[in-house]
This record gives sequence, C-alpha cells and structure tokens, in this order.
Amino acid sequence: MSNEQFNNDFFSYQGKISRKDYVINMLIVVSLLIGISFVRFDSFAPYIRPEFLYKILLFMVNLFQFVMLMSAISLVYRRIADFSDTKSIKYNNCMKNLFLFLFVFPILYLFCIRYFVDIIPIIRNIIDLIVIFIIVPIGIVSSIILAFIKGSQ
Repeated sequence: MSNEQFNNDFFSYQGKISRKDYVINMLIVVSLLIGISFVRFDSFAPYIRPEFLYKILLFMVNLFQFVMLMSAISLVYRRIADFSDTKSIKYNNCMKNLFLFLFVFPILYLFCIRYFVDIIPIIRNIIDLIVIFIIVPIGIVSSIILAFIKGSQ
C-alpha cells in the first residue's frame, strides 16, 4: 500500500487516515468545538451597535461549528475506510450504512430536517429523544473506538 492513499486533510473524503493522525485531528476538531461553545457571544451584543452585525457574528459561529462537524465526519469516514478496505464487500457496505446512520443522520437532522418536522410536534419530540439520547452517544463512543482499531498499513 502506498502512502499516497493516506492523507491528513481536515476536510477530505478521499483516501484513508492512520490512527495517530485520526486522534490528533479529532482532538483538534473537538477542542475547537468545545472552545467555541464556552464563548458567550451574547455578552458581545451591547458592544456591537448595528444589530445585524451581531446576527452575522452568530451566523458565522454557527457556520464554523457546522464546518467543524463536517470535518469530524470526514475524519471518521476516512478512518472507517482505512480498516474496512481489507474486509469483504458486505462488511464494507455494512460499515458505510452504519456511518450514515450514526454520524450523518444526526448532523443532518439537527441542522436541517428538524425544522421541517415542526408540523407534527410529537414526532419531532420522539425523534429528538432518539437522536440526542441514543444515536449521538453511540456515535461518540464509536468514534473513540475507531482510534483503537488497527487499520491496513
């Protein structure tokens, strides 16, 4: 296997990533997400006179969080590609479906689909509970486990 298949990009879905690079990049992304969540942007509101500038600031922060989540998803996808490449096609397809269910669906639901499900509030509440209390913790634990699975090197 050549080293050209491995890359260390933050936002790429091509190639593979080694365990060491996965852990380093995931720590960077998670620390940025945690760091931005500790900043209280409502304390900046009195100092920003035109109100639309404050709304632009909040939009930029939300966009940054979304980009960091997409970066984390790309890291997970490349890590899954690293260790499932040498397995059977059935295993590879199963891992890709699991990736879609555990990582892509919660992000898409929380950022996009949730606002369209407002029509029926009880369904939205049920899906919120399932996503937040079941799927997200399983996804977090599985992304930690991915750091320990030996890939094809």
